[in-house]
Amino acid sequence: MAARAGAALALCLFHAVVLAGPMAVRGPDGTHWRVNDDEEPSLLERKLPGGALDTAFGKAGRLALDFGGIDASVAVLRVDTSGRIWLGVTSLATGTSSPMVQRLQANGMADTSWGAAGRSIASPVGQRLMVVDLLPADDGGAWVTGTLYGSQGENDTGLWRLKPNGALEYGFGAGGLWKRPGLERSRPLSLAAGPDGVVALGVDVLTGPKPGREVYVVGPKDRQPRLAPMPGGPTSDDDDDDVYLLWGGLGWLWRTGLQTAELSGLPALTMTPAPAAAVAPAPGEAGHIALNPFARVDAAASAATTPPVDDDLPWGWLLAGGVGLLGLFTVWWRGRGKAA
Repeated sequence: MAARAGAALALCLFHAVVLAGPMAVRGPDGTHWRVNDDEEPSLLERKLPGGALDTAFGKAGRLALDFGGIDASVAVLRVDTSGRIWLGVTSLATGTSSPMVQRLQANGMADTSWGAAGRSIASPVGQRLMVVDLLPADDGGAWVTGTLYGSQGENDTGLWRLKPNGALEYGFGAGGLWKRPGLERSRPLSLAAGPDGVVALGVDVLTGPKPGREVYVVGPKDRQPRLAPMPGGPTSDDDDDDVYLLWGGLGWLWRTGLQTAELSGLPALTMTPAPAAAVAPAPGEAGHIALNPFARVDAAASAATTPPVDDDLPWGWLLAGGVGLLGLFTVWWRGRGKAA
């Protein structure tokens, strides 16, 4: 039994390295945050738009990540538009894998209004899990997704929500946890923000008659995600380890490659819409999210492509047709007079 538990834990840690959310974030001015996990302990770096380390951050631009002296693996980095830094972590503090979400102020100091000393260890009860991605919510809370592990090492997709103080939102899902319905095995791929506070969860279905990708969407007041009406992706034989989801202005899109996240965490209407041409991602462009999900690109693109609603009747053709009919009537009338 101990050997089986150890194998399951090793599997969990392996996937923690392979399947993870974005580990780098860029700001609209070119500021860049990155988790450097080649060091021990892991470092959080902030670079200025020109590429130089920001000496006002941490120690000469680098901040050693401290998780309270416990064994932990960073899975995801996000930065919201107020500058707060979010880290999704898989912790081994209790001898089993469990989630931790750490929130730092913009200067790198712990945000003591979040959890205990800036760390939330709120977790769905009775679950061994590995954190895959997180997304700050409009109200200061966060969405977190992870792979749930059963007693035999089987895995399922889980989604839960943390309140603005870091506590688990027990009203979401069943006792605070939503699991993908069905008997098929699955794993989460990524979270993505859409307009009006909507969040999407990309899922990789591993078994069953139709393996492939699914997208579930959840609104700010929803208690359960719902399956989005979009076609699935490739079968589970394909490599989905570097696939992530994003909002493309008119719908959800899959991208492949190293994910660099945009700033996130504010409602859609609080930011100025960006021109569609400046943010539209090139088809198949790997390793890039050229899109701020809160910039309302869908509205900008719609306005740019919608023709003006004015007089759209073909008056020129109607006038020409009227003149022709009048000419035919005149010829007919003259011929009728000669015949009489």
